[in-house]
Amino acid sequence: MIRNRFVIIVSIILIILLGIGFLISRITNKLTGPPVLAVSEEVGDLGIIQADQPQAHIFTLKNEGGETLIIERVQTSCGCTATVLSDKKLQPGETTELEVSFNPKGYQGDISHSVYIYSNDPENHRRKLVIKGTVEVIPAPKIHLSTNQWDFGLLSSGDTSSFSVLITNEGQLDLDIEDIALPEQVFYQQDELELPVSLAPEEELEVKFVYDTERQALGVVREYIRLTNNDPDHKNITIRIEGYIKEREETITIRPLQGFTITGEKDYQISDAKFLISNNSHNTLKGIIAGSSQDYITPLIKELNLSPGEEKEITLRIEQQNLAKLDLNEIIREYIYFRVPIPLEIGFDLP
Repeated sequence: MIRNRFVIIVSIILIILLGIGFLISRITNKLTGPPVLAVSEEVGDLGIIQADQPQAHIFTLKNEGGETLIIERVQTSCGCTATVLSDKKLQPGETTELEVSFNPKGYQGDISHSVYIYSNDPENHRRKLVIKGTVEVIPAPKIHLSTNQWDFGLLSSGDTSSFSVLITNEGQLDLDIEDIALPEQVFYQQDELELPVSLAPEEELEVKFVYDTERQALGVVREYIRLTNNDPDHKNITIRIEGYIKEREETITIRPLQGFTITGEKDYQISDAKFLISNNSHNTLKGIIAGSSQDYITPLIKELNLSPGEEKEITLRIEQQNLAKLDLNEIIREYIYFRVPIPLEIGFDLP
């Protein structure tokens, strides 16, 4: 009986000694190996954050290795986050504090940002930490534009381009549009907008603009429409205007509407062809003369005038007596011609 008790006691003592030895071995291995960066937690919870009050969280860093731990740098994923590190060099077993502060200005609701620690830990050269929290919502107006860019592409001098933008109040208080500053070439498409304009939450306002190139220099256009409002985060907001203005070309276009079609008895019919001529310039074109490559094709209008943007229909006819002379067994190809006078200004500099 006594012998059995002795065996049990000896066994317990051996187990305890083995456990102590194992722990000592682990500690010794840690303190004799390479540097190891350990952190108190991977995620720092900032909780509820007041919108005007920066909040901070402190992480504890420890060197659990056997050589000096060198923290090379700490990098954040956002300019809203700042860090303060107490010590950059940690001897085996030493600890230090990393303070991470978050500025909530311009943020609402849930937030999450990363912090990266670069060190000489060979197994984890870059260690990622996260701070999270919820920023309280302060009631305020919030402006939103359907677009902040107006690209009118390529315009000829004298042309205009239209553009509209939808302004929405996505905030909780009334949005006041206090002023809209327009470049010299931009005008309201509708009646003059009376400012200031107040928009209730979720209310929208469509504003239409026209860009007039009449007095704008040729070449690249880069200008801005500037809106001033009471959104605390975007008191001044801009719409960028881009495009290119080229020199206007004095041109006309001619489009066929109806070709010559000859059927039936040629002794008893006439045949007409119709064309549409358009003035695409900004000047009145006078004395436009129509002609053909053959005398038997006769324009019904010999001469016409076209105002800017005006279109006119021209009819060419083959009379009955001329049809009888044609060989109608094959396709006949002829041409019509238009002589278009282009306005020319001559300046005089006389003594």
